[in-house]
Amino acid sequence: MSNTQRYLVIDVIRVPEAARICAEHEIRYGKLYLGTQWQTQIESSPLWIQFYEGDEVWQQWQNDKQWASSSVCFEFDDTVLQADVISSLQQHITITSEDGRLLLFRFYSPKSLMVVLPHLDLTQISVLCGLARELSVSSLVIDADALLPITNPSDSPTLSPLMISKELAEELLS
Repeated sequence: MSNTQRYLVIDVIRVPEAARICAEHEIRYGKLYLGTQWQTQIESSPLWIQFYEGDEVWQQWQNDKQWASSSVCFEFDDTVLQADVISSLQQHITITSEDGRLLLFRFYSPKSLMVVLPHLDLTQISVLCGLARELSVSSLVIDADALLPITNPSDSPTLSPLMISKELAEELLS
């Protein structure tokens, strides 16, 4: 879609060549933890990558199982400013359980999303999407088609913190 911006959030610990590939192909990217409370962990920060259908990142995401299993695509309306896109992506680095615990959330992991999504209601799914209108994973991810793509159920998306149940927090920590 021409009115869509796509951003891949990818785990650079699992895909260390991602930044190099982006730089070689002049694809815009940045460190997700930059400017957050997690900045001290910048070396292990996931990357956000703005990509387009058919470019090198798209090819890797569609054809490489390591890229596919280590990333999630967020689609935004093309009117959303890049700073707002990044804020939306950074929103869920940390989530809160209903008993007040802060958790580092690997929301960019298809595996983590498949654990979390069945436990979320529509309001929580909207919060998870943030300003994105859709979340998707590569077709190479096994069993992901049962849950994804996720369309933001809200007509007026906002940035809000995601709160999960105590039980789901325990499951994520196990």
